[in-house]
Amino acid sequence: MDKRGKRIIYVSQCILNQNLRFPGIAIESGAISELLIPIMKNGIGIESMPCLERLGWGGVQRTTFFKYFPMISKNIGSFKFPIIKFFLRSWLKKYKNLCKKEAKKIILQMQDYHNSGYTILGIIATNDSPTCGYTQTINFLEIISKFKELDIKGEFENPTLEKMKIIIPRLCENGSGYFMSEMAKQIKRRELKVDIIGFNIWNNLAEEIEVVLNKLNLTV
Repeated sequence: MDKRGKRIIYVSQCILNQNLRFPGIAIESGAISELLIPIMKNGIGIESMPCLERLGWGGVQRTTFFKYFPMISKNIGSFKFPIIKFFLRSWLKKYKNLCKKEAKKIILQMQDYHNSGYTILGIIATNDSPTCGYTQTINFLEIISKFKELDIKGEFENPTLEKMKIIIPRLCENGSGYFMSEMAKQIKRRELKVDIIGFNIWNNLAEEIEVVLNKLNLTV
């Protein structure tokens, strides 16, 4: 026997490393320590889920997104837009397949933990993401239309935290992102008892952390 506690929490990778966030929306220089330290003090192991946007959107700098975004933004409402939207749907289909593939890998890890007598206390998912959002997400197909509705122009081409902390909450809507939707399906299919908790990063941080810890039945 050793000291392992056999309790695990999975988190979105950007909670451990804000450097992976979409440009302009990192709220910390590194980890969100205010959330992670209480988890660690409770003797719980932390597993990171992969950042799918880094894998599928062109790395840390999201080069694929920024390569095509100006063209998409410029042609909102034009005769070219239905064609652009068609190609965007094709790209999203490939991205969803990536999310499905990676979700299966995580579920196999969880199943291994379960079979070995460990307890998965839950998943903490970053709630403002089109990928990892659980109760709040951004609909990638509708976001472009919302730019015109909300009079958002060049903010995404040169994103800063000051701009994005106003814009991102306005773009969010109820629902789950591509990766968390797939995770929820796989958890249900495998009959695993794993709760997913949406972490609303743009709320009052101290209050939001308290909400998350309470849902996990952890003391601060």
